[in-house]
Amino acid sequence: MTTKSQIYDHPQYITRQYHSFGINAAGASTVFTKWTAPTAAYVYSVTACNITASTSTQTSWNGVGASNVVQINADQFNVIHVWNGTAVATSTHGPFGISTGTATVTQTAGAVANIPLSGSYINSSGTLTGTTGNVQSGTNTTSLGAVYVNQGDTIHILRGTDTTAVSGFIMEWAPQPSANVTGPY
Repeated sequence: MTTKSQIYDHPQYITRQYHSFGINAAGASTVFTKWTAPTAAYVYSVTACNITASTSTQTSWNGVGASNVVQINADQFNVIHVWNGTAVATSTHGPFGISTGTATVTQTAGAVANIPLSGSYINSSGTLTGTTGNVQSGTNTTSLGAVYVNQGDTIHILRGTDTTAVSGFIMEWAPQPSANVTGPY
């Protein structure tokens, strides 16, 4: 693998990228493959699809509306961010529900939830801050609408405690403009 700097308008920078975590086998707290950031990047959202309905009731945010929703037969997940720094640290974002609607709802297989992640913002001094903040609020007017990750950081999906649910996950991300990219170039 090599690391190099690309031109700002290279397609790698102006097109959002996607990573599929795949589909899990049924079982509680399933961990998926990890994604390792090839460069400094922004993670914008995670889209989750419930393939086999769960048998549990969850109360969590599902990306719609401003508050938690009671979700019957809906799966739940967390996004785990492992920092690649001098000391290993983690941030847990979630739990998020895989359901639709803003009120109590009973889900069936096929429910899709798009969870926007917005915890990073640039403060009045021009410094990137809030990378471990509440990604559910996104109320800061200077929000980048994403969670910032360093080159080498990893993102993991951890499913909820339901033992029957089967779900699939896709993450939307983009390199930070002018960041070095590592890959087989």
